[in-house]
Amino acid sequence: MPEMDFDMVFLMATLMLLVMGTVMIFSSSYFISKEMYNDSFAMIGRHLFHLMVGIVAMGCLIRVDYRRFNTRFFVLFALGAGIIACILCFVPGIGVMGGHARRWIRVPFLTVQASEIMKIALIFYLSYSLCKKTKNIHDYRYGVLPILAVVGVSALLILIEPDFGTAATIGIWSFFILFIAGMRIKHLILTLLIILPIGVLTMLLEPYRKARLLAFMNPWEDMYGIGYQTVQSMVALASGGVFGSGLGEGTQKLFFLPAPHTDFILSVLGEELGFIGVLFIVALFGFWIWRGYTIAMATNDGFGFLLVVSAVSLIGLQAIVNMGVAMSVFPTTGIALPFFSYGGSSLVTAMVASGIVLSVSRRARL
Repeated sequence: MPEMDFDMVFLMATLMLLVMGTVMIFSSSYFISKEMYNDSFAMIGRHLFHLMVGIVAMGCLIRVDYRRFNTRFFVLFALGAGIIACILCFVPGIGVMGGHARRWIRVPFLTVQASEIMKIALIFYLSYSLCKKTKNIHDYRYGVLPILAVVGVSALLILIEPDFGTAATIGIWSFFILFIAGMRIKHLILTLLIILPIGVLTMLLEPYRKARLLAFMNPWEDMYGIGYQTVQSMVALASGGVFGSGLGEGTQKLFFLPAPHTDFILSVLGEELGFIGVLFIVALFGFWIWRGYTIAMATNDGFGFLLVVSAVSLIGLQAIVNMGVAMSVFPTTGIALPFFSYGGSSLVTAMVASGIVLSVSRRARL
């Protein structure tokens, strides 16, 4: 088999997402970058640096035989790194506070979002553990509960940063992977009946989370307060019409729409490229997910199958949640749009996930 015999279709879809994401980051960050750094090109410059890091990481993963990761030592090392990274967020001098949250750690020359390290670690952990527990997956005590305990601790560390959106996303994603791996429906329902009330209480007992939920139900009631983000996002999407105002010509990014280069970058895209542009990006993500699952189905190795399904599902779920928030289908959560939202950790994570899929594709029978 040739050394680089990977799936070119999936790679091309990934590159198209990266190109579109880079274009939209430049467009959405131009004025904010000027305001924050007195340099309109500062943010796009940082994005290009992280893009290069991601390309190197993805290229290295493609070349490595993914089966080398199917070891207890590697999985425990990755999981330990994720847990330590989350704990370091609270260590003075290492943890970095942004707003009212401690979600980042400072390493030489870089600031890294700890939850992104945890996501990659959980991809490997779930794939390894579920592959080993194939025969015990129907046994709740020995096949499911230990995995749920690890995922629960990981999600809790992220929740107390606080980052409810990411913790909830990891929880939903983990249940999906467990279901795919063969978890019994009755066990799934039982666990959800226990966890869902806890999740609802966690949301309602925190004032700002409760306010976001109320704003989602009726953003126009407080359109200049807690509902401002949702209203401005809808205004941006509506302003774009069918074909948009033109690339770079949007006005909502001019300090009307909060976080136009991160959480609401799809709204900027909708204003500038219109309904057609949004439809194209949604279809491109859908194609990326479909091709990833196609690779998984063509893999005759349980570990490889779970790796691909885990990686594609995590990135796909994040994309669905982010786009749903921008379109006012879900409450505001702060989940980045993979390949698009400004943020080096999120970008590198999406590219690492893509590299994992491409590595597995080298041995898939497509």
